[in-house]
Amino acid sequence: MVVIFFLLSIYSIAAAWCTAENHYSVFVQQHSRRTLLVRHSAFVQQHASRRSLPLRSALPKASQVNNGVVPSATDEDKEFPELYSVDVRYDRRSPLKYDPTSGRYLDYSTIKKSSSADTNTSHGSTLIQKCGHYLHKNFVPEGVTPSYYRFMRWRILQRFVNANVHVIGTQSLLMGLRGIQRTKTISAVSGAAVKGGAALGAVAATNWVLKDTLGKFVRMVWASKMGRKFDPDAKRWRYRASFIYALGNGLEVCTYLHPQYFLPLAMLANSCKQMSMLTSSATRNALYNSFKGDGVSAVNGAGDNNGNVRRSGSVENIGDITAKGEAQIAVVDLLGIASGICLSNSFLSPSPNAGAIGVSVNNVVTVWVILQVMEIFCMYHEIRSIVYSTLNFERMYNVLKEIRCTDTGIVDTGTKKKDLRVCDVPTPDDIASKEKIFLPPDHLARRAIAFGSPGRSALDPDELKMLVCDVFCGEKYFIVVGKDEKNARGLSARVRQWRRMRLAGTRVGKDENLDFYLDPQEQCYIVLHSTANNLDILKSALALVTFRRKLVELDTQLRKQKTGSNQPPPPFRTRDCYDILRETKTEASRVFPHLLRELTKKGWRPPLRSLLGRVSARADWEIQQVTEKA
Repeated sequence: MVVIFFLLSIYSIAAAWCTAENHYSVFVQQHSRRTLLVRHSAFVQQHASRRSLPLRSALPKASQVNNGVVPSATDEDKEFPELYSVDVRYDRRSPLKYDPTSGRYLDYSTIKKSSSADTNTSHGSTLIQKCGHYLHKNFVPEGVTPSYYRFMRWRILQRFVNANVHVIGTQSLLMGLRGIQRTKTISAVSGAAVKGGAALGAVAATNWVLKDTLGKFVRMVWASKMGRKFDPDAKRWRYRASFIYALGNGLEVCTYLHPQYFLPLAMLANSCKQMSMLTSSATRNALYNSFKGDGVSAVNGAGDNNGNVRRSGSVENIGDITAKGEAQIAVVDLLGIASGICLSNSFLSPSPNAGAIGVSVNNVVTVWVILQVMEIFCMYHEIRSIVYSTLNFERMYNVLKEIRCTDTGIVDTGTKKKDLRVCDVPTPDDIASKEKIFLPPDHLARRAIAFGSPGRSALDPDELKMLVCDVFCGEKYFIVVGKDEKNARGLSARVRQWRRMRLAGTRVGKDENLDFYLDPQEQCYIVLHSTANNLDILKSALALVTFRRKLVELDTQLRKQKTGSNQPPPPFRTRDCYDILRETKTEASRVFPHLLRELTKKGWRPPLRSLLGRVSARADWEIQQVTEKA
């Protein structure tokens, strides 16, 4: 019976998986077909207007698709307009055909069904479609991106396995309490020694309350310390929380193995679970926001002059996504709990033949390890399937590293300068496939490395005046060049420096200054104005990436010039890089408008809605007005 129920649960999960896969395939096919129709219609309309010819749709004609249902025109030059039914809620588009019997335009599938002789087959397909629409209406939100369906199928498996692990962990706690009586480790309550069955109940209740108390306290401390880090980095913290939850489950199983340490193990387990659940609930809305689809204002084929679909903003359906997600979790959790009870019911019965796990410690640990590995595996693919179209600092830095600028050769009549073209801008899917979800970001892609206060490096008044009044005049940022004098270099910094020296084939003596071997990309950072917004942050990051490339080239040239001597070039200062800073600022100002347009074309949301995090170390100075040169 246990095996049959477990197989039925697996079959239900597999059916849900196939349903999600079918919805995803249909969504992609319909979305691709609609985009092609929009672009093709705009193309035909544009060329027909140029040639002054009557507009003829390039789509299949009604008489060709309907196989004679629609009467063809008697005149060859007579054209009938194409008509389509568009459901913007489910992103569906179907052709409408004229039915001479009813004198109305009906859906082509309805006409085909009515002309079919096999009524039984028609009945059966209608019932299946009704069931499919019912399940879709109650468990699948509207207006979501294709990544949601990949996320949904992996979450269904993850929640099912998690429910089984939860049952094993909870029953391990109960078995640990029963082990207290078996090992005669009855503690004192309220300072008095207690004995017997009543004592066991008092001890069990006290231990259970104490473990929950510490868990709530740890939850409060975790929320106060980590609350600001969840929004800009939701994927990484959600995946890390799964490991913390797995640790809590493991400690719960340990209470069954070592009941004499029930209270400390249960308190630590509950603390880990509280931390994980807080992280999961705090990042839930941030993850759900990535599934909000974009509204389309050109579904009827209008489009723009280039045949692109115009967007009218994201669909505000976060409530629908959350509600349907909770409904999915509720159903899967019920199946998982029932499966877990059937799998581990030997905890409730002393009979060795009861249950599939048995009372053996080895069986309990083995099943827990297998299920926990399965849960981590599903969680990895669940988080990996999330595609963010909103920039955080790590995604922004990875995008800026990949872009390439070329001259189009077209001279602007207003500025008398050659127009630029920004190429190789990654899409959100490209960045999501390379994004780290457990390990921290690369060293140079960290916000704390890219931004800082003016006092982090050596900077004299002449250098500050040159930066504010000349090089970055009119900007809400400037770049400072120099070694970090404020923060002590830790072990990770020394390891990076040692690896850099090893790759260069350099052996350093005891008395030699290691500052000569610093990475030039670590010797520059951005100082933001107190009123700088996300657009200024994006522009300053573009300038920083450009300046880092130029600084590496300068460092390479200086090292080649000093090949004859064993002394490499010293660390850079701001006064040594005025010319490079001017070139960087000019190039960033020219590229920035083109970059914004390319980001929008690739599917990224506007920078003003980005999650770039809080840059608290800023400065305030009087922004100089840019004077136009005659």
